[in-house]
Amino acid sequence: MFVALRENGEYISLVEKWKRSDLLELRSNESFLCPACLSKVQLKAGMKKTHHFAHLRGAECSVKTEPESEYHLEGKRKLYRWFQGQGYKVQLEPYLDEISQRPDLLVTTEDKQYAIEYQCSQIDYPLFKKRSDSYRNKGIVPIWILGAKWFKRQSTYSVRLSPFQWLFATSFNQPFQPSIHYYCPDTSTFVKLSNLQPFTTSETFCTIQFHKENVHTFPKLLAPNQPMFTYQSLWVRKKYKWRASYSVYSSNQIASFLSSLYQYQIPPSHLPAEAGLPVRSAYWFQTPPMIWQMWMVLDLLLPLPIGDTFFFSKAMEVISKRIASNNITIRHLPLIFHTQYSLAVEEYLDLLVKAGQLKKLTQTIYQKAREPHIPANLEEAYNMDLALIKRLEIVGKNEEVGMVKPNIGG
Repeated sequence: MFVALRENGEYISLVEKWKRSDLLELRSNESFLCPACLSKVQLKAGMKKTHHFAHLRGAECSVKTEPESEYHLEGKRKLYRWFQGQGYKVQLEPYLDEISQRPDLLVTTEDKQYAIEYQCSQIDYPLFKKRSDSYRNKGIVPIWILGAKWFKRQSTYSVRLSPFQWLFATSFNQPFQPSIHYYCPDTSTFVKLSNLQPFTTSETFCTIQFHKENVHTFPKLLAPNQPMFTYQSLWVRKKYKWRASYSVYSSNQIASFLSSLYQYQIPPSHLPAEAGLPVRSAYWFQTPPMIWQMWMVLDLLLPLPIGDTFFFSKAMEVISKRIASNNITIRHLPLIFHTQYSLAVEEYLDLLVKAGQLKKLTQTIYQKAREPHIPANLEEAYNMDLALIKRLEIVGKNEEVGMVKPNIGG
């Protein structure tokens, strides 16, 4: 950490460059305390690492933190200067006594406060949620930024995201599509992932943007992206690969899924085109879209006679049962508050309406219009996938872009 208490009760900050000789003299003449737990801390003034304070070995601070690497310290220093350079009131490592938290930075604007957490090491979900909730309960918007060493690009339009990285998906308390943010102090670059569209448990299609800090601003960081999905052809090719080698993408949930498919005499490579569609809010599902959507086909659509109807609540019941049986897993997204996974279910049903599989009779009632077609081979499956994705793309262009309003009741 950069900030400590001096013996006279004043704060001392090492964020600005100090001469090492001055720090050594300071260290020999006085002691320093942690502003949170008031225990003694060491002034580290070595030759290699950024000068900072650290708790004594074995000490337990009331604010649970992780060891800070040189990368973390330099990132925090640069982010502090970045906010300062834009004229914001920014506090470095302030201790918030009411909630026993010490964010890396606290930024105050005309109408809001933002807790900036620059996270370079892994922390578990309960601690991440506890910190985030404590800020929100105090009326502070938490903004978590990952160290860019976590950024794992797979292709021009896809990245690898671990469950830990998904915790950082945020919409900044606003009702728009979430994004994930990284910062690299070595290159002074922000990385933004938006239009998140998971394909497998770990691989996600997305829009990847790089912003140099000298031309990037805080309002731009907070700004929403225009929702879009422009990877249709890539999605179809990736889906073909999944069909041809689904076992490579195996997980603990695949065994029960395969068993149910075989009961219907459906090879995994011959899923109907309607299973595995890109849904805007699919980020809620850790289970790949080919699997969670096929469960809906198996449990809801196939047993239903053509012409029969069902309520939206029935679709939610089907999904809820599969979640309870551990056949479908929902992601932990502690920074997203304006939607739930039910929105992804509704968006999927609306895609089936556009595809002609269903008819939407009312806001909450759907009618089965035709049977799902099971392809006879991989070539037919690919052609069906391509035809359907193009049809949905055309239909989507003719409709108003906007979020689906959640169903109520029914």
